[in-house]
Amino acid sequence: MDFLGTYNFNMDSKKRVFVPSKYRDALQDGFVVCKAPDRCLYLYSLEEWEPVADQVKALPGTTEYRRFKRDFFKNADRAELDSQGRFTVRAELAEYAGLEKAVVIAGAGNKFEIWDADSYAADCEQALTADQLGVEVVF
Repeated sequence: MDFLGTYNFNMDSKKRVFVPSKYRDALQDGFVVCKAPDRCLYLYSLEEWEPVADQVKALPGTTEYRRFKRDFFKNADRAELDSQGRFTVRAELAEYAGLEKAVVIAGAGNKFEIWDADSYAADCEQALTADQLGVEVVF
């Protein structure tokens, strides 16, 4: 399933965020939220999470990779929707991404990205076009 679109929500005082209604059925059995490199969070369906987790588990067993694996998995959280279509963002993850109130959930193909609204706007200003990247996208 592709996650598409941009959605604006407010995180409440209990760190709960809504999932866009059209994706709730696909996520009703749970999903994984984890740190992303861009100081945001990724939200993966369980189906999409499996290959990501398998890729990390397959890394070599050297000290550096063990540390990376430990950090990767400790910063991931299995989440579920409540009856209103919300999930709770673990405090450490919310702090990492700077989530306080205004939150953007942005489709990113195989996952959603969860951003602080101001950080998302600033990041979008730096986006390059396909032409600038030298990528041909067939429309």
